Amino acid sequence: MPRSRLGPLAIEAKLGDHPSQSSVWRAIHVQLKRAVAVKVFAAPFGGTPEARAAFAEEWEVLKQIQHPAIVRCYGGGFEETDAYLAHELIEGPTLASELERRSRLPWESVLDLAEALAGALQVLHEKKLVYGVMQPDKVMLAGLSPVLIDVRVDRANTQFRTNRSITSQEMTFWPPEMIDDPNAFSEHADLYSLGATLYTALTGRAVISGTSLEEVGGNIRFEVPQSPASVVLDCPVWLDKLIMQLLEKDPDDRPHGAPAVNLALQEVRRRAMSRTGVAEHVSQGFSPLNVNDQKDRDEARILLGHGALLAEEEKPAETPEWYDRAFILVLGLALIISMIAYALWPLNEDQMKSRAEDLLAKKNRNSLNQAKVSYLVPMLEKYPDGEHVVWAREQLERVEMLQAEHFLKVKLKTNRPLSNEGERLYAEAYEFEKFGDVATALDRYRSMETLLADDADYRPFVNLARRQIAIIEENGFEQGEAARIIQNQLDQADAAFKSGNIVAARKIWYSIVDLYGNNANVASLVSKAQKLIADDGIQDDGKQAEEPSP
Repeated sequence: MPRSRLGPLAIEAKLGDHPSQSSVWRAIHVQLKRAVAVKVFAAPFGGTPEARAAFAEEWEVLKQIQHPAIVRCYGGGFEETDAYLAHELIEGPTLASELERRSRLPWESVLDLAEALAGALQVLHEKKLVYGVMQPDKVMLAGLSPVLIDVRVDRANTQFRTNRSITSQEMTFWPPEMIDDPNAFSEHADLYSLGATLYTALTGRAVISGTSLEEVGGNIRFEVPQSPASVVLDCPVWLDKLIMQLLEKDPDDRPHGAPAVNLALQEVRRRAMSRTGVAEHVSQGFSPLNVNDQKDRDEARILLGHGALLAEEEKPAETPEWYDRAFILVLGLALIISMIAYALWPLNEDQMKSRAEDLLAKKNRNSLNQAKVSYLVPMLEKYPDGEHVVWAREQLERVEMLQAEHFLKVKLKTNRPLSNEGERLYAEAYEFEKFGDVATALDRYRSMETLLADDADYRPFVNLARRQIAIIEENGFEQGEAARIIQNQLDQADAAFKSGNIVAARKIWYSIVDLYGNNANVASLVSKAQKLIADDGIQDDGKQAEEPSP
């Protein structure tokens, strides 16, 4: 911002767990003498009239939403190049900071949390609103009551949003369908992020492992988290199963909607309030609790109505069928144990290589990442001096190169900020190649190889540059073609302008200025593009380009 006033609001201080990264401020409504939380969105030139009108409609919709687990919106406004939304000020910590302090919450608290947040999602979905990505820093704790903050009407398409880069920790709450399209918000995506939030609150662990965006993004597709009941021993099995269903990879396998989740939570609450909950764990054999006493199992069966204790008097022994004889049961048990042992027996290096090759041959991102995580990385860790170590290292670098390329393309497509020098340099070189200036692109790729080759963090982008160098050299290219290429692009822009496609023409002019603004060898052509931008298509001879006939 920074400023002391924003419309009728007097700005005081930043809010949030990390104030330096926050766009939310504590403010006082001067006339009403009311403390509010105001979220500020910076928009170049204040946004278009259409965008401002849409934003005004948005805050009118948000003002109508009333639910105890959804923060109240009081309205919004514009001030110079800023837009803002004013909300109810929640005095309390975020769920994220509470988890940092306590590591995890008891399952009873998580059940309370789940009921409130699922109810909030149901209200939003009934109004045809999708929340986006729920995560612990979007949930505040007002006393014992959770409150969902940062509700928007159209988070994907509005001009008024923050451009802070996503972190790998935040990405663990993304559903798999958002990896290819970060704006693929839906009701089923909301349910996944609800499940991820509950899982993290209950276990103190992230749903998906990984320390970088690329690693987390790849793992989201196939990594199945450990069930909550196996981590938290007293977690009711029904809550465990509901959370795992919310985390299904396929949206169609998740609950049908928020109302279905609320019904399931009511059943969890009903069962959890009786001793039957613990007893059923014990009697059915799937409890994480280690119960060895037969008396405990018998008591559990009585509670559940599964049968009475054995009578004290023994019943007359009956002759067992052949399949119930002891030696048959022992043989069957031995066969089952041998099958389990075979399935769990550690793979040798050749077996790991064979399975990795099968996955690599499929050539899709899911199989490539599975080959990396399940076989290539374990091969290098387990057999650092093995026969196939060179092959495994080459394949691992190839997979990481393709993953880096995919995530970079997603960032460029969605106008997300680039996070490191490797991404920036490769994106610049790739833009020259797409523009048709292969010679300049080749120079940029070679400079990447020189500058970044010794830094392991940039190895995927160096390998991408080497791949493009090989492709360009194989296809051949001509030096000194920049002027011809720019003139050809100018001709295309001129034709587009004359046909009425002004947007396409301006896109070409801006590309020339952005790519060649510092190239003295083509300064005259760059100046021509700049003049055309300034004059909106007026040609050098002083005549305006012909307008298309209606």
